[in-house]
Amino acid sequence: MKRRSFLKLGSGAALAPALSPSLAVAMAAARPKLVETMPLGNLPHGTQHWLGGHFWGNRLQDWQCHNGRLECLQGDKTFEVRTASILTRELTDTHKAGRIRARVGLLTPDAKGFCGFLLGVGAGALDYRGAALAQRAGGTNGGFMAVLDESGNLGFRDFSDQDNSMGFTRLEREGSVSIAEVGQREILLDCHIDPVADGRFDVRLVASDAKSGEEFGFAVRTEVPAAQLTGGIMLVSSPPTNAAGARWWFADIETGGEKIAEHPQRQLGQVMGCMHSLNCSNDQAAMKLSAQFMPVDLTVTSSAILEYRAGGTKQWQSGPERPIEDGYIAAFRIAGWDASKDHEYRVRFADSETTLYSGTITRDPGQSRPLKIALYSCIIPTAKSLDETVYKKHIPEERILGRYTEDSIFFPHNTLVSHCDSHQPDLYVFAGDQYYETYPTRYGRDTPQAKLDTLYRWYLWYWTFRESVRNRPSIVLVDDHDVLQGNLWGNKGDATGGPREEDGGFKHDIELVKMVYRIQSSHTPDAYDPTPIRHGIPVTYAHFVYGGTSFAMVEDRKFKSAPDYEADRLTVTGELLGQRQEQFLQDWAQMDPGLPKICLTASIWGSPQTDEEGKGLVDYDANCYPPDGRTRAVKLVEDAKALVLAGDQHLGLVARQYSGAFPVGDENAGALFFSGPASAAFWQRWFEGFGKLEGRYGDDPNTGNFTDPFGNNMRVLAAANPKITHAEFSDDNTTWGKFVSDRNLKSEGYGIAVVDHSEGQYRLECWPWDANPARDRQFAGWPQVHPIESLSRREASG
Repeated sequence: MKRRSFLKLGSGAALAPALSPSLAVAMAAARPKLVETMPLGNLPHGTQHWLGGHFWGNRLQDWQCHNGRLECLQGDKTFEVRTASILTRELTDTHKAGRIRARVGLLTPDAKGFCGFLLGVGAGALDYRGAALAQRAGGTNGGFMAVLDESGNLGFRDFSDQDNSMGFTRLEREGSVSIAEVGQREILLDCHIDPVADGRFDVRLVASDAKSGEEFGFAVRTEVPAAQLTGGIMLVSSPPTNAAGARWWFADIETGGEKIAEHPQRQLGQVMGCMHSLNCSNDQAAMKLSAQFMPVDLTVTSSAILEYRAGGTKQWQSGPERPIEDGYIAAFRIAGWDASKDHEYRVRFADSETTLYSGTITRDPGQSRPLKIALYSCIIPTAKSLDETVYKKHIPEERILGRYTEDSIFFPHNTLVSHCDSHQPDLYVFAGDQYYETYPTRYGRDTPQAKLDTLYRWYLWYWTFRESVRNRPSIVLVDDHDVLQGNLWGNKGDATGGPREEDGGFKHDIELVKMVYRIQSSHTPDAYDPTPIRHGIPVTYAHFVYGGTSFAMVEDRKFKSAPDYEADRLTVTGELLGQRQEQFLQDWAQMDPGLPKICLTASIWGSPQTDEEGKGLVDYDANCYPPDGRTRAVKLVEDAKALVLAGDQHLGLVARQYSGAFPVGDENAGALFFSGPASAAFWQRWFEGFGKLEGRYGDDPNTGNFTDPFGNNMRVLAAANPKITHAEFSDDNTTWGKFVSDRNLKSEGYGIAVVDHSEGQYRLECWPWDANPARDRQFAGWPQVHPIESLSRREASG
């Protein structure tokens, strides 16, 4: 029966619960248009993977904006449900009408598949950015799809069944009318959401000829619970389950009705964000800033300008015009910066007066107050890969995580970030592993789209922290996962030993590696010796002064020797930091006399990790190897009287590291290391002393003197172990590694290092991600207070 046959029935919404299913369907189909729609705005000109401010594409390489249309580029097998989130629209919990419509068509007229709208992602419980990640597999709070397939069938498919995540079960009742094969036709796909009795909704999907307006067909889903119509809205293009198939395009996207909230402030513009650093190591301070652009069409505009002005002034100063380089990054450097004043900054295209992004570069606080440093590392956006179609437990203690709930979607890490920001840090240090190769999606590093795939992960990191670093300086260290390797023995860039990571060198496309350093490090202080390593890979180790503190950044894997598994672990020789960086640290020890000294590195130089019996674990990736290179490095920071801040190990830890035997009678001997906890990670490590170690720190049983399997001596002063013991984990671990997905079983968060110049001490803090600093406690063993050794040396020499 055609929809027009039922127009005479009118709305009749209040009668629907008492009607037969077929009549309810007919009346829902006949309901007249209730709301008007308004377009989201014009799509960007040119061809680009930035889809405009209203949209976020999953994945970046799977969508493009071309000739005024959003086009899906991916229809291969196992790439079902490619999505583009409408960031600025959200289904609310109000009992009102809503409407979404778009002009659609097939890019592959002979292929099978479907397109349409995904409704109710996150069920209103996820941040809109977290909901924007939904793709491929259905699951808890996934919502449902209103779709059109290549044969012209209209209907509704479930996207919330976690036990049958790829089933996409049909939900509509009888009474839908198909439109015949889509082929080359342009279709106006129109989805009406109409409130009915008992707080429920009828949803009707209507297909019309985009040119004539003639209605071809419809489908109706009646009595939809309100809970299924709250949350994110997405566009969908999909091949059939487990088969290659259709790709679709969308244009003229419009929404309307009180049911759909508009959030124009959520637009994601042409600049994702900016990071900057200040180096006040001499009378002529230097400011460096990088602007991270979205993947815009660089044939339209290819350069950017930075402008700035001192606080309280009206006149903008023009900085340099810089090209937007590979990785969509524009890098600026201004010498002679007046670090005694706050400055506003703004970024624009060179051929436009429109401000794309703006912020503040705050003055260098010097020693006017204690310097607060936030320490982050190792962060994944989701508990499991969204490409996993079945979520299983790694150990019995884990919960099965709802796919589109906060237990599974960590991004954008609102609780973690807000708690850390509440300390009002002066400087943010990101000690590596800003993303991982399989989160939130599968490997893309060996594909033709490897750069876009890497940027997809990088943008998620940036989206998480961009407000934190908009107005405060930041330091980013590149580690192994950032260059898409599980482990990295950089070997000065020499990869001639073989194809495995263990053979040494960088294993993926060198231009991709260079892009990673460009996007993550263009804003950091100038390299101490900028001579690239092999293949032109840049170096980033550097010295700078900020907040009355002398900093050294080192790269502890770039020069590291490949492992020799046949050699004696205690006597094998090789490089950790390499001769260039060792000379740098030797020079740094003589710089900035009288200032506190902090060395920033990716990983702690040793392997304080144990098994279920407390025995040290052999880990060549940990920077305990090679032991002679490690010993030289520890001696250098010990001579500099420096505190070392690190990450990587996923285990919050404070330790005194020794370049020789355990000292006798000197609590402050050795180099002090603070390794922050992972912010969100899958691999777990433990340091469990069981109260058996000598030299315990206080009454903590998981502290004391420890010699790792490579003969490196250290005294562990605190360890933020996972919430389950290694023995509990080992009993029923079903993985090849040490994977835990349930955040309730892990100890994750961030570090805070406070440099108190007047008191002559460092205060080290280690916070769980979900601990409110206003009322909750830190991890057991923190805070810790230690003397600033370089100040003690100054006083002694005076």
